[in-house]
Amino acid sequence: MRRVMVCVFVLAVAACSRELPPPVACADLTQSCRLDGGAIEVRADHAPSALHPFTLTVGVQGARQVHAEFVMQGMEMGLNRYRLEPTAAGVWRGRVTLPVCVSGRRDWLLILDVDGEQHALAFATN
Repeated sequence: MRRVMVCVFVLAVAACSRELPPPVACADLTQSCRLDGGAIEVRADHAPSALHPFTLTVGVQGARQVHAEFVMQGMEMGLNRYRLEPTAAGVWRGRVTLPVCVSGRRDWLLILDVDGEQHALAFATN
């Protein structure tokens, strides 16, 4: 029994310490922020806060699929991966919700997966 518990713990730790791309700082997600040398534009329809849904819009030309996920550096925040839907040429949109951080941290990473390539955007909530 002990050996199984150790294996599960080791697997859980490995899952929580995954490699993330270097984040790009975003001062205000409602004013749009750019990733990948400006090829990706990200914007929220209002200031994100935990458990309050908001619309996330991503502009990226030629993408076949776009997913968004919210994590904190060194801390997984549970399953919260969103598939964004295309709404116009090069525009992807989805209704998303920040999870609650019980430690009170406000420093978020938005991980965007564009056709399997991950990009990280760092932002803070109020």
